[in-house]
Amino acid sequence: MRNLTIKNKLIAITMLTCFASLLLAGTGYILWEWTNLRRIMARNLLTQAEMIAENCKAALAFEDPKDSLAVLQALHVEPSIVLGCVYNNKNEIFVSYSNQDTDRAVTLPVFTEEGYEFSNGYLTVYKHVVLEGEVIGAVCLRSDLEPLYVKLCHGACIIICVLLIAFFVAYLVSSRLQRIISKPILDLADIAKNISEKEDYSVRAVSHTNDEIGLLINTFNGMLEQIQRRDSALVKAKDDLERRVDLRTADLTAANERLVMEIAERKKSEEKQTELLETIAKTNEELQDFAYIISHDLKAPLRGISTLTEWIMSDYANKFDDDGREQMNLLSARVHRMHDLIEGVLQYSRVGRVNEEHVQVNLNELVPEVIDMISPPDNIEITIENELPLVECGQTRIMQVFQNLLSNAIKYMDKPEGRIKVGCKEENSLWIFSVADNGPGIEEKYFVKIFQIFQTLSARDEFESTGVGLTVTKKIVELYGGKIWVESTPGQGSTFFFSLPKNMSFVCDNKSETVMNSK
Repeated sequence: MRNLTIKNKLIAITMLTCFASLLLAGTGYILWEWTNLRRIMARNLLTQAEMIAENCKAALAFEDPKDSLAVLQALHVEPSIVLGCVYNNKNEIFVSYSNQDTDRAVTLPVFTEEGYEFSNGYLTVYKHVVLEGEVIGAVCLRSDLEPLYVKLCHGACIIICVLLIAFFVAYLVSSRLQRIISKPILDLADIAKNISEKEDYSVRAVSHTNDEIGLLINTFNGMLEQIQRRDSALVKAKDDLERRVDLRTADLTAANERLVMEIAERKKSEEKQTELLETIAKTNEELQDFAYIISHDLKAPLRGISTLTEWIMSDYANKFDDDGREQMNLLSARVHRMHDLIEGVLQYSRVGRVNEEHVQVNLNELVPEVIDMISPPDNIEITIENELPLVECGQTRIMQVFQNLLSNAIKYMDKPEGRIKVGCKEENSLWIFSVADNGPGIEEKYFVKIFQIFQTLSARDEFESTGVGLTVTKKIVELYGGKIWVESTPGQGSTFFFSLPKNMSFVCDNKSETVMNSK
């Protein structure tokens, strides 16, 4: 079934399910009918044996075999009865009857005990002849199972006919209803193919349902929208970068020309030459920093697109056919190609990949170092409320967490006298850290948004931010097995909490890049 289209797969699954259910029900009915027919046949033959035993009482009592034989010969009206015997009280055959129409040789049975048995394709019954409480003989009747087989075959034919009719009806119904599932997926596959061929990311799929397929279509449209937006941003950023590089190149060229002229004019202008070389070095450094920032901001959305593609391919793998999976793989390959192009911009400014080792970090020493590093303004006071614990983690990363939270508190402080408090408390197997300020506060509807990448709450120039700092902080905390959240009252301040396990077990991926503190 792997090579079937999704339409034929749905029909095949429905048909197989229907066939299995009907086959199981039919088999159960045949087994029940077989058991029931055997029981009815045995009961009827025992009834006949009892009637013959009643009619043979006088013949056995007076030892009149002719009378008993006359009774037995009445069995010829039942073609299925192949043998009848009457025994005397000595267990000897008194008289016997044999159906001459049967084509099988029938041996006379030896009477054992009252009852019935099925053996060798026959039903044999035994019945005592009782006169005044004394057993004076017995009656034995033997019938073939042809009537039972005929009724069983008749029932089986009916079941087979019902099965075929139901199978046909199931095919007609499934052929119509499968379109509910297959048509949206096939339409989505066609759109993905057209987008791949024409590279037109403005196309959108239309969703008519609110189920998982509708969610897939909406997610696919959202992905296309992000790709289209990032593609436009990438082109714009590339043009801007080229313009800036041209400007800087022109500046460097002009500086070199001036340097050559000054060397030619004045050989003793070493001091001015040194100053000019320092200016050139600083310009190159700024150019490297600029290239890294631009490239980093472009790589982040590409990583998001790549992750979203992997999630779709993982969560909906069983819903894609081969063509759908091929299109998703093609989309993933395009993202990786774009990532590789950006990677080239970072060849001279890449800082390398870091797998930071876990060490014992004394936060009572580290947090003051972070405060000194930030250098808060004179109108802002930062205090440590209680003793901080020793934690086992990467020193650089935990420093980034406190640096981001404290920097944000300072950056957005709107009070003339700002107060920032750092605290910690123990809660079961966790350390709960807090960074509280008396700043402008945050409305509750933004509690989730502020931790999302590229999401900022202020549009003022002095608060210009990429919206990455809290996202990086959240990622670091979650990597260590903790979580981060905020509590705030607008106008009164905010408190950011984050938790860390006392016994951290975090393994860094050797291929993960060092988390950068970007704002």
